[in-house]
Amino acid sequence: MKEPKIMAIDDDIEMLKQLAIMLKDQYTVSVMTSADQALEALSEGEHPDLILLDVMMPETDGFSMIEHLKNDAELRKIPVIFLTGMTDTDNEIRGLTLGGADYIRKPFHREVLLARIAVQLAGHSGKPTHISDSIAGRLTENEWKVAELLYQGYSGKEIGEKLFFSYSYIKRIIASVKVKLDVDSTTELIRKLRESQ
Repeated sequence: MKEPKIMAIDDDIEMLKQLAIMLKDQYTVSVMTSADQALEALSEGEHPDLILLDVMMPETDGFSMIEHLKNDAELRKIPVIFLTGMTDTDNEIRGLTLGGADYIRKPFHREVLLARIAVQLAGHSGKPTHISDSIAGRLTENEWKVAELLYQGYSGKEIGEKLFFSYSYIKRIIASVKVKLDVDSTTELIRKLRESQ
């Protein structure tokens, strides 16, 4: 079976070396020292299965790069995980709002990084099996993963453990799904998901 390709983008050479060592046993890794270098490689046909993207970089930062990716019909399909030393919630929300699949703060544990990459690569292959296409099509990737697990009867805390997300992040996702599906409570949300079949 072909190894998934991961593109790691960071202006910190030591961080890129660490990532290459962490990932080399399971993935084919390409490393880029700037967003501009990465965008050039992508424009020349390199097509990774997932991108690990630093936020703070000189010239083009991670937020600007993901905006560029999301404006391209082909590149917008590639899941992007932000890796950053920025710890404030506003930047995390901005990264996720711009289309980031996940947001991991440095320093991180190898096992957590590998687990979150695996979640994104597994989820990227298709929509949830239980939720109707009409609902799934209105949700982001992380929203439909959470909705699928709610449908299956998992609690918010259990979903956080399964997806390697914090409980507070899961609560934010559930709140967003409620708004999109026009329901007030989690019980109503689950009922709507089940009735959509």
